[in-house]
Amino acid sequence: MTQMIAAQIPLALAGAADREWVETDPGRAWSKLLWTDVETGSWASLLRWSKGYTAPPHVHLHDAHFLMLSGRIAVRDTEYGPGDYGYEPKGAVHDATTTLEDCVYFIVNNGPIQIMADPATGSPAYEVSSRDMVGG
Repeated sequence: MTQMIAAQIPLALAGAADREWVETDPGRAWSKLLWTDVETGSWASLLRWSKGYTAPPHVHLHDAHFLMLSGRIAVRDTEYGPGDYGYEPKGAVHDATTTLEDCVYFIVNNGPIQIMADPATGSPAYEVSSRDMVGG
């Protein structure tokens, strides 16, 4: 147990400012992985979205927590801005998350997220997990 904790400390202490943003939707959305635990499926990251970006409908397969750092998003019938905290329980379903202003927020996912199929484009459902975050 001590070795496992010791192995995770350098990753947890690594500076977010030195990590690169990874473009997830060209010109509209970026992610910066801060920490992941492939064994439990948990990960923490910063998300940066441009005004007008809409995240696809999805289901939280495990709990998630987020903290808005800048900008504004709309989730269901609630708007979140700088300093607002949100909690998504296991099983929470999103139709879409809309970016009202350019934003950055911190999110911790305790397991995979399932992106829903889009019949209009023919896109199948798929999961995003901590393994995807580290290229595994």
